[in-house]
Amino acid sequence: MRGLVLGAGAVLLAGCGGAADYEKPANLCETEGARCVSASVRDLLAVDGDTFELRRLSGSGREERVRLRLIGWDSPETGDAAGCPEEDALGRKTEARARELFEAGSKVTFLPEGQDRYGRLRAHVYLDGDHVGWLLSRDGLARPLEEGQQVDWCF
Repeated sequence: MRGLVLGAGAVLLAGCGGAADYEKPANLCETEGARCVSASVRDLLAVDGDTFELRRLSGSGREERVRLRLIGWDSPETGDAAGCPEEDALGRKTEARARELFEAGSKVTFLPEGQDRYGRLRAHVYLDGDHVGWLLSRDGLARPLEEGQQVDWCF
């Protein structure tokens, strides 16, 4: 009986945004022939947990900003995009955690794969070799996502 109760508690925790144990994804940038881009993590800004803004200088010396959208991971939304107050609160926590990760990291590498319908560059994004989505998932702040699906963060 005790094992059943503990197991049910773990399922409830995972369903409520608690940490989950997702398999660590391979770093696709380590694949031979991968056309990845590297940048200083200081040039990356967390918009939310699955969208980041890369700041870089153009050839003319002007700052350009490129929005990156994580492929295969979803995180909670904030503000009007959130489905409920709980998702908004979790989204704010996710954004703060992404900023902490970037401040502690040194190098970002990403493998771009086209644009999404919002004009963001779809990419697998790695911080010091680890996928950012997976890093956030260890704190219950991101979940694997099938393309075209939506994760329900309201609990």
